[in-house]
Amino acid sequence: MLKILLNYLEPSYHWGFFTVHLYGAFLAAGLIVGVLLAKRLAAGKGIQSETFYETVMIFVLAGIVGARLLSVALHPASFLENPLSIFALHHGGLAFFGGLAGGILAAVVYTRKKGIIFGDLADAMAPSLALGEAITRLGCDVYGYQSLQAPFPRIVEGVPYHNIPLYTFLATLAIFVVLYYLRNRVPRGHLFLLYLVMYGGSRTFIDYFRGEHVFFSAFNLAQLGSLGIALAALLLIILGSRKVFAANYRHS
Repeated sequence: MLKILLNYLEPSYHWGFFTVHLYGAFLAAGLIVGVLLAKRLAAGKGIQSETFYETVMIFVLAGIVGARLLSVALHPASFLENPLSIFALHHGGLAFFGGLAGGILAAVVYTRKKGIIFGDLADAMAPSLALGEAITRLGCDVYGYQSLQAPFPRIVEGVPYHNIPLYTFLATLAIFVVLYYLRNRVPRGHLFLLYLVMYGGSRTFIDYFRGEHVFFSAFNLAQLGSLGIALAALLLIILGSRKVFAANYRHS
């Protein structure tokens, strides 16, 4: 695992007719581990297994669609050259915030229909989202700009680059530890908001090393999006979001 994080390895491995795509394998592992953890936390909040799995399925499917659509919107040229590549999910190209937005929107609609308190589900998902991404990053081959000063660089053809997967793995793993510790120590809905604050803040810092600074010579579009999400979540915490998240959507 350490070699995967520290150096670029082949994105796919072939054994006869059998092929394993590194990113897809770790994405699947992250989903499985994340769902199992979230189910355990959701059960502690009184959410039944059947309802949980239905909601998660909708969350994941909507998340994949949202992640792909945002990736296409951010890099339209690469998909216009080969439109069918939009379905090649095993090659990467899933924008996390697009997936998060799509999944949240679908989950809000579905929990309202089912009469589930969205804050409970969101809090159950928060640690799982952090842990799931940490696992997924083990198979990610994205790297930042070239730098001789990069700590634990990713070496590509003998050239050192900032190791974005390693940075993100360490950040999301730390976020998971904090959220898991606080899981029963904060008001309803705040655990998910804290996840957005910490993840958005970490991505604002980490994405600086991906380059492409087009705003004020220090920010790129991904950073601004991450910072906006972190600040919005922080504002909701400050304003007292408990009433928003605790709203019970059961039809009277």
